[in-house]
Amino acid sequence: MDVMKFGVVSVSEVARLREMARIVNEAHQNGQALVVVCAAIAGITDRLIGAARGAATGDDTAVEEARRELWSRHRALAEKLVADDWEREVLYREWAALLKTFDRFTRSIATLGEHSPRSIDAVAALGERFATLMVATVLRQSGVSARTIDATDLIVTDNHYGQAWPYAEESSERIRTRLAPMIKARIVPVITGYIGATREGVVTTLGRGGGDYSATLIGAALGAEEVCIWTDVDGILTADPKIVPEARTLAELSYVEAAEIATFGAEVLHPRTLAPVAEQGIPLRIRNVLRPNRPGTRVVASPQPTTHAARTIISARALSLLSLTASGASAGWTPDLAARALARMSEAGVEILSFAQSFSERSLTLTVRGIDAAFARDSLRATFARELEAGSLREITLTGPIALVAVISAPGGDGLAPRTLASLGRAGAHVLALAQGTASYHISFILPEAEVDAVVTALHRDLGLAAQ
Repeated sequence: MDVMKFGVVSVSEVARLREMARIVNEAHQNGQALVVVCAAIAGITDRLIGAARGAATGDDTAVEEARRELWSRHRALAEKLVADDWEREVLYREWAALLKTFDRFTRSIATLGEHSPRSIDAVAALGERFATLMVATVLRQSGVSARTIDATDLIVTDNHYGQAWPYAEESSERIRTRLAPMIKARIVPVITGYIGATREGVVTTLGRGGGDYSATLIGAALGAEEVCIWTDVDGILTADPKIVPEARTLAELSYVEAAEIATFGAEVLHPRTLAPVAEQGIPLRIRNVLRPNRPGTRVVASPQPTTHAARTIISARALSLLSLTASGASAGWTPDLAARALARMSEAGVEILSFAQSFSERSLTLTVRGIDAAFARDSLRATFARELEAGSLREITLTGPIALVAVISAPGGDGLAPRTLASLGRAGAHVLALAQGTASYHISFILPEAEVDAVVTALHRDLGLAAQ
């Protein structure tokens, strides 16, 4: 039995949805037992989160635009993919019911004049719910017996909305109880990624990109032979192929190496993805839905050794840097201020990609996604309103767009740091922040987004990653 997770790129366009259906149909016809996990279509989750935040401030335009896009983009896909009139009408009725949920929650948020991580999760979950209903319908049209399953019935989590943690044993029991009979009956469950529910049944989300994590949780519970994440690249490469066309696909990685790569915002993997499969030694494969003949990257316990000092270069764009700095004469900078800032970001559901605290400069810097930047800054301003008013804390500043670049070393990759720094110097990079792992194998840095292409290209060349 295999678990296939189809990401944003697989469900956002007609041609890719057809290719997804062909991949599943071929495996199903060959007698393979399958579970399918789906992401939302491109940009929808950000739109929904923006609508929830906008409803709290009375931004009716953000709410209406999100509602219109949620309906129109899915309907446009369905009109081209679902030929059966009855199936299409059933799908539209199911979507209409979800739109009523959207309306109910955004009206409640607007009435209260504030939102909570709990209410944002309820709205954000609608993206996966819309997409999964469509995918199951498309699969049935292609001849696959498919049935939609909402992950709120499978994955039991705590109430840390926005970054919920699953209860593994409870979730595994539910997954086996609900899915095993369907799989035995040759029905393909099509499951919402990214979401779960508390023991009381309240919707939660697992964090941005959490659909990968959903897939490995389900795969581990069912004892899958393999979990495959279908995306738009040939696996994990030595660099972003959009920047470095000669970047190579890494045939194998260890769970530890892949987890390190995920930590730095690589869109191909969610940071918590590896833990469930690593515990049971289940291989994870990353493949390209547009080139399914390629083997992709296989993540296992003991990969083939490499002679390269570096494994890969990860780059994440469209980020922003938030800075909190105490006034020059202030002696009030304490770890408590940093703790309060991080706690507020966690409560607000804002993912922190990196942070650094300087006691000498009495400052804290946080790297966040650009889509969250203004909201994060306003949240911090509210949290530190007293300090800002008293003058003990300067204005909270926002710098962007910036990018995060990380060079991941192979175990035993000696000399990586000096070679990386020398390459940065030759490239004339303006490094805004830098960190080197001690217990892990990486060196990472923040720089202006405009410099990413030149820096990544230089690093790839200077570290010898293009060589076979």
